[in-house]
Amino acid sequence: MASPCACVPPARGRESCSRGNALLADGAEAPKAPSTAPFFEAFQPEHEGRCGAFYKPQGLDTYRSYVRRELMPAFSGKRIDTITRQDVVRWFEQYSARAPGGANRALGILGQMLGRAKAWGYMPEDWRNPVAGIKANRRRVVGAFLSEAQMARFGTVLDARIAGGCTASALLQFLTLTGCRVSEAIDLEWRDVLPDRLRLRDSKTGARDVALGIVTRRFLKDHKTALDRRARGPRNPVFPLVGGQRYEVVRSVWLLVRREAELPDTLRIHDLRHSFASHAIMSGETLFCTSRLLGHSRIQMTGRYAHLADTALLAAAERIGTILRKGQRA
Repeated sequence: MASPCACVPPARGRESCSRGNALLADGAEAPKAPSTAPFFEAFQPEHEGRCGAFYKPQGLDTYRSYVRRELMPAFSGKRIDTITRQDVVRWFEQYSARAPGGANRALGILGQMLGRAKAWGYMPEDWRNPVAGIKANRRRVVGAFLSEAQMARFGTVLDARIAGGCTASALLQFLTLTGCRVSEAIDLEWRDVLPDRLRLRDSKTGARDVALGIVTRRFLKDHKTALDRRARGPRNPVFPLVGGQRYEVVRSVWLLVRREAELPDTLRIHDLRHSFASHAIMSGETLFCTSRLLGHSRIQMTGRYAHLADTALLAAAERIGTILRKGQRA
């Protein structure tokens, strides 16, 4: 009678079975089942479809750009649960050599994508995100900040222009007082100005509040008083620009003010935000507090100003030393 398995004699079949049972009894791992997770290029459209609604239009364009130019070429052809830390590190180091900042951004997108895959049940229980623990490239401080002397000249020019009715100059002054982005100031309406804060309905990082100090509150009160009564309605812009609410209107005035204040030609409007952050740090504010004031989504973004805290720390050390020394002499 023929054996049920023609290719394996009964004795050898029993021997193989016994050996397999012995291996399992000894604690040897059974072969892993082949991966059934989707390939990266198949998972990405699902991720975009389910998460794309949470991006702003500009953010979604940025996401798609990094996926198309960097992530797809690097990880297409791999099942998402087989992407290893070595794969990610090799790709990240090569990309960092070309564009450190871009590599940071793409690494964050990849980590978020794989994290979502785990939450959606595509990864095994013992899976660990290969992006976790990879140190991002140190952010370089891009731009400059105004010194106290430059701020004084800048303020003098702005005051003269504001007195002459230049709304764009008032907007620039507002930027120096709050650290807001230009787009946030342009879109600001009087209904967003509360007694002690601004309630930004939309910003680069979503809705947020901006605390207002006494000086800024007084500035906004004076500015509102100087406006025509019809321009003070809740839905009217705080800074109604001649020619419409366009960035180009502000930039044209910025170029004139920059020249009149004898500021460097390389200085940008966004450097007013850098100046706000830099002087906050140098005056002794913490990174956490400054991060909240700027509306950064991650405190690591504020970390680029950390080196400026050295002056504040030195001054604090000297104050403490003086106090202790006086106590010893008493």
